[in-house]
Amino acid sequence: MKQRLGKFGSTLAFEFYLKTIHAAMIEGIRKYLTSIKPEDIPAMIRENRFPPLEHLDLSAVSDNSEHLERITPNRLIDFIAEARPDLITAIQDMGIQGGEYIIKLRQHLLNLVKHPEKSMAKSIEYKPEDNIKLATCDKCGKSFPGPEDVLKLLDKCPFCGVIIG
Repeated sequence: MKQRLGKFGSTLAFEFYLKTIHAAMIEGIRKYLTSIKPEDIPAMIRENRFPPLEHLDLSAVSDNSEHLERITPNRLIDFIAEARPDLITAIQDMGIQGGEYIIKLRQHLLNLVKHPEKSMAKSIEYKPEDNIKLATCDKCGKSFPGPEDVLKLLDKCPFCGVIIG
């Protein structure tokens, strides 16, 4: 019983801590994701790349890294949705791949907090390319990014198969 009460107290303390730093966390996530556009998301997910670290500030949570495991993928989705609703929509539009990406992003962020010296060196960042354009299918309405010269060569929509042109 004593152990259960201790665990409950620890959980309650962590929840209280999250409430007190909530605004700072949301602002930190917003800054971390500032360079990412919704049209970057499909390529990031396909290539297993994460947002650049240049805007990431982990100072609010680094002292409590052992408790961050309690931040579930669902809670991370909620944080991203509050900070950047446009990006969470783009991630959700990717279906199961988007869900798997959230799990990988969560683990990536946990690794950065727990082992910053190792993770920073190995991090695979996503740098948006300047020549990437977004094509939208007239038939199904779905959009897909790609280099402009490659998009010009497409003869059908990758989603619904309708012939383009």
